[in-house]
Amino acid sequence: MAGVKGDLSKGSQFYKKQQFGQALTSYQKALAQDPYNQEALFNIGAAHYRLKEYKEAQEAWENASQKPGERKQDAQFNLGNAFFRAQDLDAAIAAYRKAILQNPQDKEAIHNLQIVLEQKEKNQQNSPDNQNNKGDNSQNKNNQGGQDNQQDQQNQQQQKQQNQANSSQMSKEEAQRVAQMAKENEYRPSYATPGGLEDSGIEKDW
Repeated sequence: MAGVKGDLSKGSQFYKKQQFGQALTSYQKALAQDPYNQEALFNIGAAHYRLKEYKEAQEAWENASQKPGERKQDAQFNLGNAFFRAQDLDAAIAAYRKAILQNPQDKEAIHNLQIVLEQKEKNQQNSPDNQNNKGDNSQNKNNQGGQDNQQDQQNQQQQKQQNQANSSQMSKEEAQRVAQMAKENEYRPSYATPGGLEDSGIEKDW
């Protein structure tokens, strides 16, 4: 088992230097020696996440959340963030809820869940099914004369411009929320002293 610990330690050194590819290689070596090692799986997820490989991060953290160990809840929280980054909001919501069930006092998970629920609600409000039905109304007026048809076309054009403006604003809001989540509650990192907090006072450790 010394080899596993050595590879994990080496990987964490790379990780601290933001050499995430090399960290990933070390963590994978550790996992190859001990396929059920939760720490190795958790750290593999962290490295993939930093490399913006969110699908691979999801798989690693999903596996880590199912293995015995102290990082079950942290892995579930991180899984929610990985789904969020991949814009799979339903999966993110489910992951955060599981994390909260495992630790009802997890303020970060509660906060992130609220953000995702709000974004999902806004996405639904701006979906095509909820848009104004002026297009359908104009079709019913086609036989009432050229003047009505021209007015309908103007209304449609105005509605289209308004929808484009709303869409642009929504993109801004989404970007702000993504930035807020990244700044406030990115994920529980793969390294640092057990039981403490990062210097930022935000990210949780072992």
